[in-house]
Amino acid sequence: MRIFVSTFLSTALAVTAASVLAAGAPAAVAATASPGGRAVIASTVPVSDAGPLTALAAGSGVRLSVFVGRDQARLAATAAAVSDPANPSYGHYLSPAQVQDRFGATAGQQAAVRDWLGRSGLAVTHDDAFVITAVGTTARAEAALQTGLALSRPAGGVEQVVPSRAVSVPAAVAGAITTIQLSPEAVPLDPHQPLDAAASAVTASTLAGSAKTAASSTAQCSVYYGQKQATGLPKAYGRTLTWAPCGYSPAQLRTAYGATKAGLTGAGVTVAVVSLATDPTALSDANHWSRQEDLPQFAAGQFKTYIAPDGAIGGDPENALDIEAVHGTAPAAKVDYVVGNGQITGDYLLDGLDTVVTHRLADVVTSSWYESHMPVPASMIKSWESVLERAAAEGITVDEASGDTTDLEGLEYPGSDPWITSVGGTSLAIGVGGKYLWETGWTSEATGLAGNGKSWSPAAPGYLAGGSTGGVSTNFAEPSYQRGVVSGNIVKGKAMRAVPDVSAIADPGLGYRIGVTESFLLANGNSTTRYVDEVNGGTSLSAPVFAGLEADLIQGRGGKSLGFANPLLYKDAKTATFHDVTNDPQGRGYTEAVIYGPGHLTIPAGAEQPPTLDTMGRCGADKTLSCGSGYDLVTGLGSPGTAFFGSFGSRPK
Repeated sequence: MRIFVSTFLSTALAVTAASVLAAGAPAAVAATASPGGRAVIASTVPVSDAGPLTALAAGSGVRLSVFVGRDQARLAATAAAVSDPANPSYGHYLSPAQVQDRFGATAGQQAAVRDWLGRSGLAVTHDDAFVITAVGTTARAEAALQTGLALSRPAGGVEQVVPSRAVSVPAAVAGAITTIQLSPEAVPLDPHQPLDAAASAVTASTLAGSAKTAASSTAQCSVYYGQKQATGLPKAYGRTLTWAPCGYSPAQLRTAYGATKAGLTGAGVTVAVVSLATDPTALSDANHWSRQEDLPQFAAGQFKTYIAPDGAIGGDPENALDIEAVHGTAPAAKVDYVVGNGQITGDYLLDGLDTVVTHRLADVVTSSWYESHMPVPASMIKSWESVLERAAAEGITVDEASGDTTDLEGLEYPGSDPWITSVGGTSLAIGVGGKYLWETGWTSEATGLAGNGKSWSPAAPGYLAGGSTGGVSTNFAEPSYQRGVVSGNIVKGKAMRAVPDVSAIADPGLGYRIGVTESFLLANGNSTTRYVDEVNGGTSLSAPVFAGLEADLIQGRGGKSLGFANPLLYKDAKTATFHDVTNDPQGRGYTEAVIYGPGHLTIPAGAEQPPTLDTMGRCGADKTLSCGSGYDLVTGLGSPGTAFFGSFGSRPK
């Protein structure tokens, strides 16, 4: 489900370069004059609450990622123009070479920045027209930037190097610098949340009784929604519930969302999955899983890896979920598996995206990782948007999972950035033959069996198990593409960015069947590694599913990229292009619920998931987010509808 990179809070941010697209305002000034022939880089102003700070030893290593370029405002304007269907420049994308020639730092500017870093005693380790990276001791970095540096270790996040005040640089190089990101020289591996959010809702006290009942349960899951009744288990909502599907198959998803009828498979399109760790079994797992699902295995050259050296190594269900969701929904599309090491931008995830954009590796990018919950430092936004705007100019679509915590922790970054398509989540019911039955916004509550196996404890619906993250930003102005579509997004008198943009299947209780090689702890304390089938979900599923369906759509457009897709997507708001996902798909007074359990999910200890009651459609029941007609803050415009593959210039087969 959701995975994060770091937690790093900041004060309120100024309107950024996204304003060119969002509200027509000029981009923030990158540098301001400072005494002594220096200029302050405005976007590096320190955060007000970076968490506990630890002094850095003078000799410890620091990495400076200096983002450079020319005329960032014009880059943003160009990216907006080629993405706007109403603009004459729509679809006239630039090549990476053209983007570099027009907006990258000149050879002279690069040389000047390199010279300044070298004279400061810092060693340049990476140099291109958009990022120049150097490493050196803390003492030399502090002297070069004329600020103090400290190490922040936010709770649950990766450590960050933070300045005591906004950094400054020689005035002679300031004009070429967009922002500066600071990180430890050895970029730390990013932590992440466990994927099994739904199971965590079941209290430990119920597991013993649940396990006993699980052993005697014969109907452990359904082939399709509503197939098998969970007889022998307690009723809920006045009826005997049904076992959840055994994880939907690619065929079921493609049929339900209309890709099968359209005859589109993503042929000729490339989707990049950006991850944080090398996964040595990713391809073999995907092919093993494909055989089981009667899906074509990856052909020679269809799956490529772009793995930075010295990066993190290790398999993760997240990787399998992303790759197999893309392959399942667009089986003929090429998949690029991209992993950075943080040695360019100081950030694993942004390194991966920068690699895709620099070499124009893909038409669509999907990611299920994130940096932090908003607000984040302006320097982080500046660095991300410098890459996102290049992606838009090149016609690359970038999708990001919106998150799995409803509105409990706020919006995530970069998923809430106006230059990204934020993908929220739904609970999807698929019937016999892949028939689309209904969909509701993903906010689920779960509970387990009492010790005696005769009731649900606590009483249904139980605990919040997860839900699509959404809300109204307090940092980003309303993008032009949301005007007239989104309402209720006024903050302090100003219309602001609303999240998410679109949605697709996410609820783990009605999730997707994947195959992955994982390590399991045995009862004797030893561990073993084996391939397992499991059901997973979260917006980590909805994002790659939507990316795969976009690959199908691009094939239907004769290979014409969608580019930055939001302006195009919002143009079809409130039409049959999208399923209008609401809170009561079968009418008021009927509560949707299923039971998932044995055979549905393998939990880390290697035991079977005990029977768990999953209640769906809980939008607004406990929190502020609700699912309603039209755009809403759980599902955005909605999920791909009956006219999706006949929209946006696509011609289904």
